[in-house]
Amino acid sequence: PKSRPLRPTKQSRSSSPARTRTRTISGLFGFVQLELAGELPFDDGRYLIRSGPAERVMVTETEGALPPARRRRRRPRKVLHDDTPVTVSVSVVTVIRADQPFADDREAEAWLDRLEDSGFTGDLLEDAIAAFDRARAAHAVAAGVPFGVPTRLESVLAARIGYGEGEQVASGRYQQAADVDARGGTAENRRERMARTGSLARTAAILGGRETAAACEVLLPRIRLDLETGNEAAARLSIASAIGATIGELEFALEDQDHERDLDRLEEMLPRLEEISRRAEQGSSEAADAEYAEEALEVAERVIRRRRILEQ
Repeated sequence: PKSRPLRPTKQSRSSSPARTRTRTISGLFGFVQLELAGELPFDDGRYLIRSGPAERVMVTETEGALPPARRRRRRPRKVLHDDTPVTVSVSVVTVIRADQPFADDREAEAWLDRLEDSGFTGDLLEDAIAAFDRARAAHAVAAGVPFGVPTRLESVLAARIGYGEGEQVASGRYQQAADVDARGGTAENRRERMARTGSLARTAAILGGRETAAACEVLLPRIRLDLETGNEAAARLSIASAIGATIGELEFALEDQDHERDLDRLEEMLPRLEEISRRAEQGSSEAADAEYAEEALEVAERVIRRRRILEQ
């Protein structure tokens, strides 16, 4: 099939290929492409991302990039009326599934036909977002800045899934592709809507000084983020203190059997979690440490989630 451009390029701020090229990508591969509002924190280019046996090549390009920031701020000027729309940059992120080459066009087309399965499509989108967030997290560590928040499917402006020759896709072209509805299926159900409504009320209470945030409410999401972005060492280091805070701060938060049962389970797990955190302080770990930390994290997250819902 004739190759076609993935996206028309406008005012790209791509860096030199020599700076970001990881290796030549030969073969027929699937890709997921996401369009996101705003500029990325790292330069446009090509990045190799490994997570266990999985290997992805991420190619980024910014359309409508803003000019470099000035060293000095311009003097303010009065504006009576201005209908000029504000320009918004769009970042195009292409994640190539480099560890799963297709044997031939027939296999690639069969893979693309599976997009009729919403679950299969969702898994591909989540995989691409996970790779993108690992890159964001790695950049945050290298730059010494906070990571921010994970990318949500609801924030994707447009998405495309397809396949092509490796170098072809990496340079912005493909053989076959389909536009997919990335935001479809992300609407809130009743339980999620209740949790969000409750969080808005809690936000107002904290901002107004009527309530204070518990330490565990701050620590647990950070640990979840560390685990999801491949920073297991940081998660293991802080898991014991976060679980200890959960037990101490929420012990009498609810009169509920499930709540008490979960707190009892966390108390049982705490001694081993403290060992895990001590090992992390020394720069060592055992094979099952991350898995055990995640198990404790899931219980603690359930405690906070239950409290949020039942207190509404």
